[in-house]
Amino acid sequence: MTTIYRLRQDETVQFAAEELTRYLARMDAGLKCDVQDAARYAAETPGIWLGLYEDFGMTTPADDDPVFDDRIHVAVDGLNGIIAGINPRSVLMGVYRYLEGLGCRWVRPGPEGEFIPAAQPATASVTLDTAPSYRHRGVCIEGAVSLENMLENIDWAPKAGLNSYMLEFMIPYTFFDRWYRHLENPYKEPEPLTVAMVEDFKTQMEREIVQRGLAYHAAGHGWTCEPFGIPGLSWDSAEYPVSDEVRPLLAEVDGVRGVYNGIPLNTNLCYSNPEARRQVVEYAVEYMQTYPFISALHVWLADGANNHCECENCRKAPPADFYLMLLNEMDAAFTAQGIPTKIVFIAYLDLLWPPERERFDNPDRFLLLFAPISRSYSKSYDLETAAGEIPPYVRNQVKFPANIVENLAFLRAWQPLFDGDAFTYEYYFMWDCYFDPGYWEAAKVLNEDVKKLRQIGLNGIVSDQTQRSFFPTGFGMYVMAQTLWDDTVEVDGLAAEYFPAAFGADGEAARAYLAEMSRLFDPPYLRGNRTHRGEDEHVWILKPDGSDPDAEAASKLAQIPALIDAFMPTIERNLDHTDPCLARSWAILRLHADVSRELAAAFQARAEGDLPAARATWLRTADIVQRNEDFLQPDLDVFEFVHTLGRKFPAESA
Repeated sequence: MTTIYRLRQDETVQFAAEELTRYLARMDAGLKCDVQDAARYAAETPGIWLGLYEDFGMTTPADDDPVFDDRIHVAVDGLNGIIAGINPRSVLMGVYRYLEGLGCRWVRPGPEGEFIPAAQPATASVTLDTAPSYRHRGVCIEGAVSLENMLENIDWAPKAGLNSYMLEFMIPYTFFDRWYRHLENPYKEPEPLTVAMVEDFKTQMEREIVQRGLAYHAAGHGWTCEPFGIPGLSWDSAEYPVSDEVRPLLAEVDGVRGVYNGIPLNTNLCYSNPEARRQVVEYAVEYMQTYPFISALHVWLADGANNHCECENCRKAPPADFYLMLLNEMDAAFTAQGIPTKIVFIAYLDLLWPPERERFDNPDRFLLLFAPISRSYSKSYDLETAAGEIPPYVRNQVKFPANIVENLAFLRAWQPLFDGDAFTYEYYFMWDCYFDPGYWEAAKVLNEDVKKLRQIGLNGIVSDQTQRSFFPTGFGMYVMAQTLWDDTVEVDGLAAEYFPAAFGADGEAARAYLAEMSRLFDPPYLRGNRTHRGEDEHVWILKPDGSDPDAEAASKLAQIPALIDAFMPTIERNLDHTDPCLARSWAILRLHADVSRELAAAFQARAEGDLPAARATWLRTADIVQRNEDFLQPDLDVFEFVHTLGRKFPAESA
């Protein structure tokens, strides 16, 4: 019998002990573990001891933030030793790192994503002392999701080394609505879903986030409608009644005050009006009193572009000046109520332009979120030419930065006004992942991006993304999590760890196959970068871009069927693998081959200028994923896949 001692009466440490017990038993069926509480550490007593650094007499750097930072110490020889962290979440992560030292891997969320080898922990020794390179390492809900998807992803996050999770909006209704209505899949019937059900989902997700000690990021858009009784549930347009009391508080655009284009989330306020700001602040105080476990409250303005108030008073300053007024008033109210939660402000859309007059009264309250949504992922961050001038702000005639160089110029403009903690909100797995079907070229850009974050003044990433970004593999997510933890790692080294865990003895062959597929799909061509704008410029992927013939891309795409044919015997002989994790990996790759064959043909026809054939072949591609969604559901977001790539093959081109 092995005893696991808990030195903290804490929900997360208790969960860490349970996880350690569960996985050790899976590795060695004959191993029995007992969990006991202990008041103090007794080095002479055999067992595995779980606790905070201070429980073991260990010190931590003075600037460590126990809410957002992590630090792990593991020293276990046989089944005796300690697993320590600077906070309960770090203890849980220490358990997972110890298990990794024994050979465990979590290659994607869910039970079939766990590679748990048969082993003898009693004969193994694991020692490490580590802290992550970056503080903020998280994921934000997006795409189309089921409750099961979200619970599995939250469970997976600390196993991957991620320390935070964000649930966007006051109620994240739209993301569940897309799945339960089965948008973009005519083969599935809509399922019942209500706002009350999603509120219950949110409660369940928050419970899992808190149990794991994850830093909980919340809200974002919604502050410009929810405080006024207008629900911010989705980007769908509808009719919303607006009272005479509320209407003067909404932005005046083209002489009209109301819900902008019928979309509350895209509706700004008359921010120069003190009453509008007061109601938002009052709502925020009540919100934090309801959800005191929020670690970082994101306070953003409306989504969308060129929708700011044009009244005489609002025209006197850029939106960022009034934004800072609101943020300072919120900080003062939080301070008066004893609310310690950090407030996250965003450099995004019109707010890329910094304020002219206003400054933060209490900078320590705030975190900066840089959201370069208009960048391309064909190139990594550019450090040499990022000091360019930003254009003057012209209200409601804004042209957003076209590439990463221009985006970084806006970040540079903010930094003299705020030198506090900052991180980036990236979209690698929101839409861009569908433009690299092998998940290899994009992973290299991601790895390079993370290595440069510190040099541009950013301390991590919260990834705004589909929660089902594991088709054909979870390698991209693995690269993001691992590089955020250790920014010295290289893609090839990470691949040498990941692919054998996901695919077994033929893991290297799978890696080479997917890397070649990635090269042949030519992601810059799929994005639209090379044929229409510079390689580092963004093309708005939710709008059809042009389809000029591209002989180079067509030649590469034409080689993909032969690549698939050559690798198919390797796939086929692994489909019946005895390990369920590996068997699932190969089964995904088998269906991915069918999808990739058709997708390559569709883009090849497009590159050759045969738009009717491209459209017809794309429809066959979409049909494959739609018909197989029950199998693919945990790994591929069919809604986002069809919604994103379908824009490259518009019906009017047929």
